[in-house]
Amino acid sequence: MNELFIVFANSLTALGFCLVIGFLCRRRRMLNDIHTSGFANFLVKVTLPCTVFVSFMRPFSRELLIESIVTFFVTGILYIIGGYLGLVTAKLMKSTPGERQSWQFGAAFGNVAFMGIPLVTAVFGEEGLIYVSMAMASFNLLAFTFGVRMFDNAPKSVNLKKLIIETPTLVALTIGIIFFVTGFRLPYALEGGVALIGSMTTPLSMVFIGSILAKQRLKDALMDFRLLPVVGIRLVIVPLLSFFVLNIFIENELMLGVIVTLMAMPVAAITAIFAEQFEADAMAAAKYVVVSTIICVITVPVLSFLL
Repeated sequence: MNELFIVFANSLTALGFCLVIGFLCRRRRMLNDIHTSGFANFLVKVTLPCTVFVSFMRPFSRELLIESIVTFFVTGILYIIGGYLGLVTAKLMKSTPGERQSWQFGAAFGNVAFMGIPLVTAVFGEEGLIYVSMAMASFNLLAFTFGVRMFDNAPKSVNLKKLIIETPTLVALTIGIIFFVTGFRLPYALEGGVALIGSMTTPLSMVFIGSILAKQRLKDALMDFRLLPVVGIRLVIVPLLSFFVLNIFIENELMLGVIVTLMAMPVAAITAIFAEQFEADAMAAAKYVVVSTIICVITVPVLSFLL
């Protein structure tokens, strides 16, 4: 059996255990909306920036710097392609305006942070996190500019400078690149502390997702078969397209593997948040997130086996 398939399957099993813990804790009322909100803030503003920063704590390599920049632009192009594929699919299915907005955004933006980081770390090791960091930077810039414009009631102008300053992961990315290029390092003990906090991202992300899933009626979501085409765009079409096109140009197997894996991630949780905020179909968005998250447990290992 394909070795990468086994690694993916084992890694997803371990991550799934953390997800189940979050699910059960929410169902047992050990976690509630206040806790999950705190989880989200802690992850986004503390542990994720630490993970991004630490990913750049390695000896400078011009080749790695170029690969990182390429990853930023390549993933950005793939996000945009996914968005247009989602739009076309939604129109072909004669979706409502609310469904169209949610499905288009979800097809464009996968869960590269809360699921991408844990999976890449488990399968490819910390060496792959530098590519994840660049994909996250591209995600943040596009989701809050190109992405929000997919919602009819969203503001059409965005202050890019303010967005960068107020996004902790982008700030951490900028500082990390400076450290990477200059070779400057934090004192050993301090860097170790930052790395330790960053290591919390993996288990906490999965516990967080589990607690989010526990809020939904899984049976109702799984029985909504209209979601299957747009879920297929997110979990199958985009990663396959990524692999067959990028395989021609990218020789670094680690870089290629990380990008394709990130493109195979389920719908980003922020899809439901934006749908609620901009008065789209929040229920359709929530179902999209839930169904894609559950199905990816099957599609990700299978894709690794096929590719």
